[in-house]
Amino acid sequence: MLEVGGDEILVMERMIHAEALESIIDEINLSKPVIIDIVKQLLHHRYIKALDSSNQQKLTVNMDAILKVKFQLTAKGLKELEVR
Repeated sequence: MLEVGGDEILVMERMIHAEALESIIDEINLSKPVIIDIVKQLLHHRYIKALDSSNQQKLTVNMDAILKVKFQLTAKGLKELEVR
């Protein structure tokens, strides 16, 4: 189980609407590798979902092109934000 902390919340707050990871990195004052790691963990634990160009959920994510992928909160992620 993932312990959702301040950095995870900071990232999740930017994903209420579909947002490219590249844009999120520009908005947050954390290093790119840290944000990418947080996104991978949130994706693994299903707090967020990856979307394709037509905003349909992707089942797999190409980690070499992760910066161009859009992410959005799932119901589980939104519930976690509401608790905070």
